[in-house]
Amino acid sequence: MDILKELEIIKENNNHRSLKTARINGANIEIDGKKAVNLASNDYLGIASDESLRQSFLEQIAYKNIFFGAGASRLIYSAGDEYESLESWFNERFANKKALIFNSGYSANFAFISCFGGADTLFLADKLVHASMIDALKSANFKRFKHNDANDLARLLEQNKDKYKQIIVLCESLYSMDGDYAPLAEFRKLCDNFKALLYVDEAHSFFALNELGECEASGVRADFMLFTLSKAVGGYGAVLLADEATRDFLINKARALIYSTAIAPVNAAWANFVLNTDFSSRRENLRKNVEFLALSRSQIAPFICKSSAVALELSKRLLECGYFIPALRPPTVKEPRLRISLRADIETYKLAKLKEILNEI
Repeated sequence: MDILKELEIIKENNNHRSLKTARINGANIEIDGKKAVNLASNDYLGIASDESLRQSFLEQIAYKNIFFGAGASRLIYSAGDEYESLESWFNERFANKKALIFNSGYSANFAFISCFGGADTLFLADKLVHASMIDALKSANFKRFKHNDANDLARLLEQNKDKYKQIIVLCESLYSMDGDYAPLAEFRKLCDNFKALLYVDEAHSFFALNELGECEASGVRADFMLFTLSKAVGGYGAVLLADEATRDFLINKARALIYSTAIAPVNAAWANFVLNTDFSSRRENLRKNVEFLALSRSQIAPFICKSSAVALELSKRLLECGYFIPALRPPTVKEPRLRISLRADIETYKLAKLKEILNEI
């Protein structure tokens, strides 16, 4: 591969990226020498950047035996009881499910698909599932159905129902680039009719508008659920929920778990601290912000642009007006856009100018 030529093509298409350094102060950010409201993060409840929460947490653990490194994979040992406490929080709230901590949502999705991707299994994946699933599917049997299209999923289930020992449907409850929800009830009904299993990635829905995610809020039973601790929870890591046999199987087969040092005990402790704190008032304010901007039913509001150049220019203009909203371009998304990530710690009136600009456009 001629990497210089590849880079030249990327730049010509206005899709070149670079790492950025910024200073965070609650809901605000200082980047490229400008101060702005931060509408670019997944810190939906404003937990990750809350200094008072951080101080309360540090005071709580000051005299506990909690460290900043795990020192080993959990198959060697668990460095403290914070891991078990964290998994128990999920076990108590989701009947007939057992939780297993992974280092990230990426590693959890990749591990699950890799472990179950044998010759007798077919994965049916929504067209817009996360890259972690797509990367793992490359070594498995899979087909993809049109985004959020129950009819297309039904067609694939009918075509393949007798060809494999098991079929696993993969989807996200809330899609990170489009901000739309999956028709979970329809997917569940199809899975029941065709004796398929349903895997739902709840990365962007868990602990945000609904504390326990979209499956719980809509009364839909998923066979497997993935929750991240790095978005609305404001920490690091992920938790996969499955039946007890699947959990045991993953412990013995998931290379991403077996050969990775566990998340730090302090990360598990932070998740326990956050999950056991009441953030209902923040969720209410997040709902108000979603309703006010009125671009989406969720806290993720995409604003589609005609080209990457237009998206970049609009992002630059908004930064001048005090809003940090980066442009997302191919190959991350098919259509260039601004991805507006609403937060609970932003007072609604501060979004008025943004709404005015977008309405003008």
